[in-house]
Parts: sequence; C-alpha cells; structure tokens
Amino acid sequence: MNIKMSVLCTAMVTGFFVSGMTPLYATSLTLEERVELLESQLSANIKELETTKSQLEKYESSHPVPTGHTANPAVFSEASTISSMTLSEMSQYIKDDIGFNYSGYFRSGYAAGNQGPAKSYAIGSLGRFGQENSSWFDLELSQRVYHEGNKTAKAVVMLDGNVGGQYSSGWFDNRSDNLLQFSDIYLTTRGFLPFAPEADFWVGKHALPKFEIQMLDFKYHKADSAAGIGLENWQLGPGKVNVALVREDLDAHAVDSTLSQTQQINTNTLDARYTAIPLWERATLDVFGRYSAPNKTDLNKRDENNGTYYSVKDAWHTGAVLTQNWQGGGFANLTVQMASNSIASGMGLVTDSGALYGYNGQYFGEHSNGKAWRILSEGENYLLPDVIMAHALVYAMGDDVYDYFTGAHTDFHSTRAVLRPAYIWDTFNQTGVELGWFDQRNTSRDKKYHESGLKTTFFHTFKVGTSMLTSRPEVRFFATYLKSFDNDITQFTFNDARREQFTVGAQAEVWW
Repeated sequence: MNIKMSVLCTAMVTGFFVSGMTPLYATSLTLEERVELLESQLSANIKELETTKSQLEKYESSHPVPTGHTANPAVFSEASTISSMTLSEMSQYIKDDIGFNYSGYFRSGYAAGNQGPAKSYAIGSLGRFGQENSSWFDLELSQRVYHEGNKTAKAVVMLDGNVGGQYSSGWFDNRSDNLLQFSDIYLTTRGFLPFAPEADFWVGKHALPKFEIQMLDFKYHKADSAAGIGLENWQLGPGKVNVALVREDLDAHAVDSTLSQTQQINTNTLDARYTAIPLWERATLDVFGRYSAPNKTDLNKRDENNGTYYSVKDAWHTGAVLTQNWQGGGFANLTVQMASNSIASGMGLVTDSGALYGYNGQYFGEHSNGKAWRILSEGENYLLPDVIMAHALVYAMGDDVYDYFTGAHTDFHSTRAVLRPAYIWDTFNQTGVELGWFDQRNTSRDKKYHESGLKTTFFHTFKVGTSMLTSRPEVRFFATYLKSFDNDITQFTFNDARREQFTVGAQAEVWW
C-alpha cells in the first residue's frame, strides 16, 4: 500500500507542479500560445496518470490481497476522477482567464404551401409552432475588461436580425427580409456600488430582461431602449430590485396619412421591477411597472397643437407574474396586467400583441387615455410519464383605446388558446399536435368588427430533453392547416385571396 500511495502522490505532485509553474512564464505569451501550452501540460498529466494506473495494476497482480481483507475499490476510480476534474478545472481556468463569452439563438427552416409560398397568420393569437417563415437570430459577445477583488466590468455587444427565406441572396438592406441591428452595446459592472455590491450596474444601449409568452412569440412586458442606465439583481428583502431609465425616440406620424411625414419625439421610460419573491414551495412572484413619457421641443408641441401630427401621450403599464414550478417537472406562469394609451393599444393586436410604447418605432393615432387589461398563462405539464402538454391562454379587453386596424375609440374583447400535447418516445423523440384558436371582437364608433381563426399542426421533433419549452436544440417536422374565418380587423388573406392554407415543412431552433 505504501508503494501504491507513493507512486500516486509522485504523479499528482509532478502534474500540479508543472501546472502551477504556468503563470510564471505564460503571461508574456499570446492567447493561442497559452492555450496550446495548457493543452500540452494537460496531455502530459494524463499520460503520467495512465502510467501510474498501469504500475498499480502490475503491483496488484503481483501482490494479491489476502483472504478476509477488502481491496480498496476507490484506487482506480480515484485516478479517473483526478483526470476528469483536471479536464473540467482546466476548461474553467481557460474560460476565466480569457473572460470571453459567446452566446446566441437562431431558428431557420423550410416550408411549402398548397397554393404558393407558406404565409404566417396571427402568430400572436394562434401560435408560432409550424408557421414561422423566417430565420431570426441573436448573437451576443461579451468580454471581461476588469477584475480585481470583488469588482468586475464586462463589455457586451448583441446583434440580432432576420435572414429571409425567399431568395438565395442574403444581403442586408431595408427593402428585403434581411435585417441586422445592434440591439445591445453596454458596459455592466459589479462591486462598484457600496450599497449593492452584488448587483449588476450597467450603462449603454440595453434594457431590463423582457417577459415573453414563448408559444405566441410576443413580449408582454418590455421597454425598448436606445440607451439607458440600469441596476439589476439587487437583493433587497425577500426579492430582487431591477430598475432602469431608458430612452426610446418615436417617429410620430402626420394626421393626414397621404403626407407620409413624421416628426421625431424624444421619449423616456422608467422600468421598475421587484422579482423572485418567494411565496411557497417552488413558487415565486414578480411585480413590475413602467411609465413612458415624451420630452417635446417647442416645435413638436406646435405641430401637435395645430393638428399636423398625432400628439404623443404618456403611458403606463403595471402587472404581476406568479410562477409555479411543478415537483415532477414543468411549470406554469400566470400574469395579470393593465396599461394605458399606446401600451394598451399593443394588447389589442391580433398579430404580435406586445405591450410596447410604439409600434415598430412609430407612433400612430389619437389616444384618449384608454385602458386595457389582460390575463395570460403559459406553461407545460407532464400529464403522464410519457405524455407532456404545453399551453398558452390569453384573455384581453380594452376600453376606448386606439387600434392600429380599426382606429380610435375602440373597445375590444379577445380570447386566445393554444394547446400542444405530445407523446414522449424517449429523450430524443416526441410526436404530437398543436391546436390554436382565437376570437376577437372590436367596436369602434358603433361599427363592429370580428376576426377568428384556427391552426392545427401535426409534428414530430428530434430533441435533447423532454421539456417542450426549455430544451434546445430541436428539429421539427410538421404539417400545418390554417383557417381564417371572419377577417374584419386585419383583412388578412392567404395566397389568391384564400381563407385557408396547408403547409408542410421542417424547422431547427437552437440556443447556446
């Protein structure tokens, strides 16, 4: 046994001594040279351990354990554990030493319709699954630029956009589906605020994390930002404080739509949240509030007062989110929210239904302090060990809001339901169906509008986990039937003015 321990200790001391010497002379090397050096030293350590293992095996064969004694079963597994830990620690060392991270998301696929190209309809009401005809992406690059004691600083840049799926050319311009933008460029720090050393304090083009209903592909709470300042993850009491002040200028349109003119209005938004409040086992509560207001020049005010341009109004938004994680896997979110003016207008959209201050950076319409309310639920449950179902349910109503399709002084009622049950063959395969339906009724100046539709998508997916909403990458094969009933609100039709469409296709979605 002494020989055994002596050989093992010699190998370990040799490996750690060589590794420990690295910082003494590696600091003057390039990043590539340092990584190469670390890899070579790791390889040498592994070979040394293999030699030790071989010597131990020879020793055991020549010195059998006497009857009645128990051999130490941990000897050989210990060598493997040391090797595994060394690989893990070396990988983490390289990541920490470099301080660089690359993460992202994209989805892309192919679909063909029974009458021309596939078209998407009311994704925010019927669901995105089986009818996304775009290739969206997010790419984030971050680099730690300072680290001393408990103080760190990190530079972050995010790009996002879309690659069109119609033509082979992928050049970015504003006349096609190929889009690219810098959605984030900011510096985030930790440890610089004496009252909140654990919080993240950032400055630049950024915003607080968005709240999204994934199956319907819209953000039910989000503050678009051109630039701002914010504080996140400040532990205060049982929950965490997140607050940001951001700028989002809007192009207010002329009242006479034939003029195609706009004027830039500077606006600012205060976004405040108190999150991760523990309630009971596996349950938390988030509360949020937002206030957006214009900062007008004298010229802006004159052009609004004389009726040339729409008047940009203050708007507020508030709500709460209850999250329950189930013991057997899965979760459920329940959200209630209320908003005024242009943010309320977003809640009434059949298409994307995001609660935003502007509409794609534009400001339209006569807003008369109307209000909208909404209840949302999304989640997934394991009904049986091999059966899972995801859901998205929304009920919304508005009073005296501006609707982007039916105009000012609109009252609306909207119901949306999407269910996605599936059979779990194994960790890597699921087969199921997604059923979507919505019904919305608008009334504006005593005129009534009605729109309703349904979606049925049969699918088989290749997966890397059983969760529908939280496991990626995923490859989907689908067949989708879409039907538009009354379309008074959006006037939407499929190809050749049809009310229905059948498509087949495949899509990949991944995040990392």
